[in-house]
Amino acid sequence: MTQPSSGPRSETRRRSSGAARTLGTSRTPLSLAIVGSGVAGLFAAVSAAEAGAAVVLLTKGALADSNSMLAQGGFSAVLPEGLRAPGDSVESHVADTMAAGAEAGIPAAVDVMCGSAAAAVDSLLANGVAFDRGPDGRILLGLEAAHSFPRILHAGGDASGAGITRALIARVRRLESEGRIEVLEHAMATDIALDGGSVAGVDYVASGGGTSASVRRRVAADAVLLATGGAGQLFAQTTNPTVATGDGVALAFRAGAVLRDLEFYQFHPTALQLKAADGTLRSSLVSEAVRGEGAVIRDSSGRRFVADYHPLGELAPRDAVSRALALHRRAGGGQAYLDATGIEAERGAGFLARRFPSLDAMTRAAGYDWRRDLLPIGPAAHYWMGGVATDVDGATSIPGLYAAGEVACTGVHGANRLASNSLLEGVVFAARAVERFVGGSEGVWEGPVPGDGSLLPFDTEPEVPAMTPADPRASVEARAGVAALMDSEAGVLRDSEGLGRAARALAGKHSDDPETGNLILAGRLLVAAAAAREESVGAHFRLDFPDRRPLTEGSTGRRTAEAGIDVVRQPVLAGKAAS
Repeated sequence: MTQPSSGPRSETRRRSSGAARTLGTSRTPLSLAIVGSGVAGLFAAVSAAEAGAAVVLLTKGALADSNSMLAQGGFSAVLPEGLRAPGDSVESHVADTMAAGAEAGIPAAVDVMCGSAAAAVDSLLANGVAFDRGPDGRILLGLEAAHSFPRILHAGGDASGAGITRALIARVRRLESEGRIEVLEHAMATDIALDGGSVAGVDYVASGGGTSASVRRRVAADAVLLATGGAGQLFAQTTNPTVATGDGVALAFRAGAVLRDLEFYQFHPTALQLKAADGTLRSSLVSEAVRGEGAVIRDSSGRRFVADYHPLGELAPRDAVSRALALHRRAGGGQAYLDATGIEAERGAGFLARRFPSLDAMTRAAGYDWRRDLLPIGPAAHYWMGGVATDVDGATSIPGLYAAGEVACTGVHGANRLASNSLLEGVVFAARAVERFVGGSEGVWEGPVPGDGSLLPFDTEPEVPAMTPADPRASVEARAGVAALMDSEAGVLRDSEGLGRAARALAGKHSDDPETGNLILAGRLLVAAAAAREESVGAHFRLDFPDRRPLTEGSTGRRTAEAGIDVVRQPVLAGKAAS
């Protein structure tokens, strides 16, 4: 590998051979490199800096470029007695989370997340987040699909992600001005640097600002926390921004980390479908909260049909509603529509614009008056439940590597994420990862490890990211091809033949562009996991295996002939470097 060039001050730090060093003394502080600037990355940076660590925050775009910025729904939390909805409880939040995840979540992780929610709200308030309040000054609580009680906090109505993210960015900038955080924008992470099997830092390529994109640099650090978000750009129809290209999963895989649950990709059922200027179809998220306020879904004949597929109808978990839309269209139901026209009759004139100001502006700009018009909708790739396997403290199978937010698989979401649990998960586990790091306890990884017979290495040789700029036109074409392939063969409805076609097609693709290369690798990993799980559970629905069935415990893997790849029966994949 090319030797890192000289770069920011963080490159002079070297990994300590000891478990920890005292923070807040004249001795060199612990150093943490954080990759990604969504809510998890920002909260981790603030927490680590306030604990006395030397923090470098890298993001491949601008600091505000993240999925978190686009989150509409809100932040789920059961507040203390007297502030919560009557009858609500942490136990109810746990039960709703497990039920939405098809009971495939890890109970201990779900308990940690839901039990930490009220404290997370306090932390966000202390960092300047302004949650919406009623005339009496109390935080307002909304209801969303698959929640038993109103427990969703919003910031700016339907712009909660932006409200939380902007407050954290402001805090990061203040800490940066004080010299307590170093921010590297337009810095594309390319590799996790390892020394003797432990993390030594992260390599990146700078772009913009006159810096040559061919120069690789390194941030040397005692630990690296991945907070890179998801991979929505794997699919043609997605609610994610262009930066969501699966970078963290690819980085972890190349370093040899254990990955899990990659087959579980959530499609949001109510994405407004619009024709772009080039004639292609584009999706824009319409929040779950709109259905929580009373909107319904109709087919091309005007009939409400979701209850035909799930008893909770429009308020069923996202995987069930998305599957209903896909199956109904397959059966001849035609285009689906979101009907919010009855809400103002019940809630009063002007309610939609007051409650959902961003959505009101978006729908009007698209040419719809949703007080009177039905909105054409369809499922769009929204959130990856799988990712880099972690414990409840964000630690991965590689010493010194942590993960938090969508890139991580903590086990809290199971096979399908409950609405508004993503921002909560990012804050809770980012905080726990930082606490474990600064506490100096590496702990013991209790998950499967390479070589113990429980994993099979994924049968591919990950490409080393290119050191020269790629042809932009070729990258655009390659991404479009991957997205169309994944939509058709690995979307809401899957089967063995389609997954096999996807695997063979992806095996023949490569790109000189690091982001596109990461997408291709992420697609191969997702398809491998989806081919391995021959059952339907949560967001993973197999037309050829429509029922859920127990997995054989202790199975070490098998060959999937259609896909031509090695997989495991309970899909946990190990990076190539770990084999």
